[in-house]
Amino acid sequence: MKKYQVKKIGEIAEIQFGPYIKPTADGNIRYLLASHFDENIVPAKADDSFIESNKKLEKFILQPNDVILAGKGHRTFAWAYDKSIGSVIPSSLFYILRASKDIIIGKYLAAVLNSEHLQYQLGIIGAGVTVTSIPKKELQEIELTIPSIHEQKKFLELYDILNRDIELTDKLLQEKRNLKRGVVNDLLTNKTKS
Repeated sequence: MKKYQVKKIGEIAEIQFGPYIKPTADGNIRYLLASHFDENIVPAKADDSFIESNKKLEKFILQPNDVILAGKGHRTFAWAYDKSIGSVIPSSLFYILRASKDIIIGKYLAAVLNSEHLQYQLGIIGAGVTVTSIPKKELQEIELTIPSIHEQKKFLELYDILNRDIELTDKLLQEKRNLKRGVVNDLLTNKTKS
């Protein structure tokens, strides 16, 4: 039995852009913009961007195993939908990749799309304009080496541990910066009082 298979993105996922809608502070579905993602590709600031659902928008609501890819703009990144954040629709900046769960785990696909190798490829096909724009036809043709679902799960276990370690390291660094700022402020305040 083969340990991996080579497939084009267009063979493993349906691809469409998210809709263009003007978001509001009210609504029942969160509307994701690129600015809602932090440097670790976590949707951290999406509490003010909502839309009202309707029949036309149902096909854009993210589902388990979906991945979004920023196909336009200054920052190219992928994110696997996490149902714990509730119902979301990505903006027209994003491609929605509705991945076949029999072939690839969405979170694995996002990790691969965020890898240096794929980021380089995406940069090449999106180059030539002031703002990156990845053509759908070329995105569909990118080949991926896909291991078995079992191997993808093993990869994701390690990937999650490393991501958690990075998050904790970032928090520790921020706490050290805060401590340093406090110590410096204390020293300066005490010297001016003396």
